[in-house]
Amino acid sequence: MIGTGGTITAEMVNGLWCPGKFTPHDLVNFIPELKDIASIITKSIYRIDSSNMQPAYWLTLAKALYENAGKYDGIVVTHGTDTMHYSASALSFLLQNLPIPVVLTGSQIPPHQTGTDVRRNLVDAVRVAAETNICEIVIVFSGKILRGNRAKKFREVEFEAYESVGMSPLGIIEHDIRLTGEHLHKGRLPLTLFDKIEKNVCILKITPGMNPRIISKLIEMGYKGIVLEGYGPGHLPIEENSLIPEIERAVKQNIPVIVGTQCALGSSWMCLYEVGKKALDAGAIPGYDMMCETVMTKLMWILGNFKNDMRTIKKLILKNISGEISSARSAKDKRIWKYDF
Repeated sequence: MIGTGGTITAEMVNGLWCPGKFTPHDLVNFIPELKDIASIITKSIYRIDSSNMQPAYWLTLAKALYENAGKYDGIVVTHGTDTMHYSASALSFLLQNLPIPVVLTGSQIPPHQTGTDVRRNLVDAVRVAAETNICEIVIVFSGKILRGNRAKKFREVEFEAYESVGMSPLGIIEHDIRLTGEHLHKGRLPLTLFDKIEKNVCILKITPGMNPRIISKLIEMGYKGIVLEGYGPGHLPIEENSLIPEIERAVKQNIPVIVGTQCALGSSWMCLYEVGKKALDAGAIPGYDMMCETVMTKLMWILGNFKNDMRTIKKLILKNISGEISSARSAKDKRIWKYDF
């Protein structure tokens, strides 16, 4: 069990919750039944509020997981809920061909508070790590097993904080663990660690009246890739305050522009209306059914580890690396449950 901090390790200090006050060792002692499920070795690498998580920390965590993956049947990572899905998504690209389950979990309520969800989430996470043949990065929360790069925090304080986007959960944990069978299995390829990442990638939410020059300013600030959260199925303004000239300039400077959707559930098709098609013609790349957070971490991984030419970038963005994108390339291809929790 590797600790990074978060509410699951928090204690009240001067009237404020302070993450990192409890170690993974403390959590195991707090829930003695964990020792009946598995023999647990603990380690802390961070003791932070997950709002302070940085891309460089993902590399450290990925390296720790890589170094320990061959020693254990599974690994649990305790993490704050605010950015857990960013970390899970990043790890799904930095670590490929995992031979064991790597399970991220946390809590909405600190461990010593009445009604805390720490016990349920930790017991569930350890069970998934010890008892299943899942070989990928997952988030276990409130009885659900979610693919790390398909999970999103939908609720601020409710126990069912996380939901799966674009696919059903990989499984549920009740008395038994029931899997759908869609999880990644152990393959023949060796575990691969990617130890580089391009941190200068951002998500920009499109709003009515937004000055298009913000894209040029981001490039001046050193950003190497931009993910636009478009309206509906990846729509952008093309008349007043048109983004098209800025997208064209960015692409000419070899700065990839990926367009996702602001909708919590949905895809970026971009070929349905002129306001999407013109962006495609300008060189924007559709994110299809990837969440914008996933597009961001995937682009960070691509720019940090591969040739930065547009052909390579587009090919890898649209390639399924770890279950983050489906083969659907039009609205007709979407699966019936795709937009359902």
